[in-house]
Amino acid sequence: MELTIQVQNRKLIGELYLQIKPEIFAIFRQACIAEDKCEDMVHDVFMKLLGIDLILERQLKALAVTIAYQLRTDYFRHRAYVNKVRNDSLWRIEQSYTNTEAEMNDILNTEMKVIHCMSDKDAMVYRMLRFDDKTTDEIAIETGLSKRAVESRIYRTRSMVRERVREVINF
Repeated sequence: MELTIQVQNRKLIGELYLQIKPEIFAIFRQACIAEDKCEDMVHDVFMKLLGIDLILERQLKALAVTIAYQLRTDYFRHRAYVNKVRNDSLWRIEQSYTNTEAEMNDILNTEMKVIHCMSDKDAMVYRMLRFDDKTTDEIAIETGLSKRAVESRIYRTRSMVRERVREVINF
């Protein structure tokens, strides 16, 4: 008995599918949903109908339309949620970037203040190493200092900068 009801239901749903597929498709398409997604959603409507145990034939079309509208509403709710999450994530990334950029500017300003407090030779050696990407050998040749003197100045100036930057960023 139950098996024959299921067979009858499937037959009714199959016939309904052929009759109202364009109408159900139009429900989704009117909402500017992509055609391939509309096709999937039409199939979802009829898959839900197939999952219902007891169906009254006179209410089958109305039930299909109701399911279609509910699926469309769920689809838009899901898209709104995804957009909200994406926008929140982008906002956090933007805030993080802005904070990082501000911190980097603070560090660079602190570094420049420390350089201005150095002796002329120390400042020149530090700038050549840090901003001109020169090696200790190149700095020694350009400044006329020994390689060992350049290394000593580099160590000392980098320590000064590092110490002051740590104070600024509260480490």
